[in-house]
Amino acid sequence: MKSDEIIDKMRNKLQESDPSNRSVTNVFQFHFTDSDGNLIKSMVFDFKELNIYEGTCTDADAEITVSDENFYLVGSKETTFDDLLANNNVKIDGDAEAFNKLKEKFRLNAKKE
Repeated sequence: MKSDEIIDKMRNKLQESDPSNRSVTNVFQFHFTDSDGNLIKSMVFDFKELNIYEGTCTDADAEITVSDENFYLVGSKETTFDDLLANNNVKIDGDAEAFNKLKEKFRLNAKKE
């Protein structure tokens, strides 16, 4: 998956983070699709336990369905989740406020014009 390098960077950053100094403590279920919308991989982004792993969980605060390519573009700062939402290129189910906190983390690292 093209996004694997972004996910690995996020996983490394999580492992280095201070558990007492976090703004996101939610669990997110990501479903990555190919360009035709077919599921490639499901991954859990667990900010509570500071872990990212392949699989599914039943207690996610939000589920995000996004193409591998679009997640890569967000992770490499070439677009934002806001742009993907505006163009119906990402689907969010669950706690919108939790997702907004996660979105904010990506925005903090975005390219400045």
